[in-house]
Amino acid sequence: MDNPEAGPVRTWFLPSVLLVLATAVYGAILYPAMADPIPVHWDGSGSADRYAAKTVGAVFAQLMVALGIVVFLWLLHKFVPVRMLRHGETDHAQACREAAAGKKVLADFAPAVAVLFSWLSLRGWLGLAGPWTLWLPFALVVLFTVLLVIRVLSVALAPPSPTPPKMPPADRL
Repeated sequence: MDNPEAGPVRTWFLPSVLLVLATAVYGAILYPAMADPIPVHWDGSGSADRYAAKTVGAVFAQLMVALGIVVFLWLLHKFVPVRMLRHGETDHAQACREAAAGKKVLADFAPAVAVLFSWLSLRGWLGLAGPWTLWLPFALVVLFTVLLVIRVLSVALAPPSPTPPKMPPADRL
């Protein structure tokens, strides 16, 4: 399944889940002191423009979405590259490189999602305002995503590896 030359793949799924859970624990500590209603949407300048009643669902909705996205990325990480390898009969080495690159993107994107959603939750709970508190995290995630896409494209568009010469059957030697 994996390219034996590649070695173990470092993943960020567990640290991403732990970050979301740690943020949820901090939110549970802050919950009694949170304002009611709580901000749930911000405009482009970073000012809250929609509010919701302080309920567990409203306070932790962003973190539940983040946890769902991280789990979905983990599932893709586990199953999509296997399918890529099964269809890479023409150039198995290239299929292995593409599968490894795809797995790495999914593994590296998970903490970006966790950090973004955790930051946005903390931002709302602590009442931080201003455009920098909204646009800076989004800009960093977009930059990170662009770098990941460039890395994957460089692997996917690499010239195919030279095929080794076919050896004649042993009985003809």
